[in-house]
Amino acid sequence: MLRRACRLSTKFATAAKRHEIARLLEAYRGAVNFYVRSLWQDFGALDKETLARLPSERTRLQSMQKDQALRQARAMVSSTRRSAKALGAKPQRPRFTGMAVLCHGVTIEPGRGSFDLVVRLSTLRPRERITIPARKTRVLNKWLARPGARLVQGCALSENAIVVWVEFPKPQARESGDVIGVDVGISKLLATSEEQAIGEPWRSISARVRRRRPGSKRKRRARIARDHYINHAVKQLPWHRLFAIGFEDLNGLKRGKSPTRGKNFRKAAAPWTYRRVRQRIECLALENRVLPVAVDPRGTSRTCPACGEDDRRNRKAEVFRCIACDHKGDADFVGARNILTKTLAALGRVLSPGQKMSAHQ
Repeated sequence: MLRRACRLSTKFATAAKRHEIARLLEAYRGAVNFYVRSLWQDFGALDKETLARLPSERTRLQSMQKDQALRQARAMVSSTRRSAKALGAKPQRPRFTGMAVLCHGVTIEPGRGSFDLVVRLSTLRPRERITIPARKTRVLNKWLARPGARLVQGCALSENAIVVWVEFPKPQARESGDVIGVDVGISKLLATSEEQAIGEPWRSISARVRRRRPGSKRKRRARIARDHYINHAVKQLPWHRLFAIGFEDLNGLKRGKSPTRGKNFRKAAAPWTYRRVRQRIECLALENRVLPVAVDPRGTSRTCPACGEDDRRNRKAEVFRCIACDHKGDADFVGARNILTKTLAALGRVLSPGQKMSAHQ
């Protein structure tokens, strides 16, 4: 089964209901941060003993809400430590300020009239619930129109929005089509093995994020614009004719582990969100019945696709020139061709880039 998130507005709720939401979020975020501090010092399981670290007299949350706060705190602590370990960095204790993920005490039902959906939430008061009217969006209707789709009885909650999830059966992958490799870069956002460049203004868009003051509204707007641009760029890939798409499985790039990655590289990479690009590629691949393939990135940017010579001297900035056979080309397109070669190897196929792939080959 697959799940897709859809954002709904809470603007139709009354002032009294908004006040209840604000009180719930204040208590919930306080509980999550309490558990984060506690688990950072002494990690615990999802049990009564760990749950009891936050005494009932110190929080207004009900027991089921405390349980959800503990789960979210454990997930934050675990992911933060894993990321720091992968990057070889010292872990910094996170602080929760985001949406509350509520899995219990939530009921999503059809509405009436113009409000075609209602979300019922448990409040801080036992046995009391509030009803938040909402309107289905175009995106939500699109997912609900899928065969076997249903709304998950849970949500993520903030002051201004509710995120609901639609669950539907995973579509079967296509039996035939093209295979391409995609290189995700800092100059061109996407370069394909078919020598298609997508997102060439990416450097200026990411630089805008870097220039904004941390924590400012302009910084937030720049990040939102960056994420919208990523979504737009990934949608331009030829999904309608693909059987599989290959991309690099990158880790630790921003930390500049390579001695060739200096201060300028790290500054350019700071606002670069490879993870978001990869998530969008994997998401759209599943939606379009395309097989996503993550390949080892070693050597993709320095290996000659003509003779196979693997040497760091082959690439200088955006220009590729093989020291063995003098093969020349755009470094991003060369990287994408090498990703394609590794993708075909992972699929057990040896095909030319323009050859169609059939499930019976």
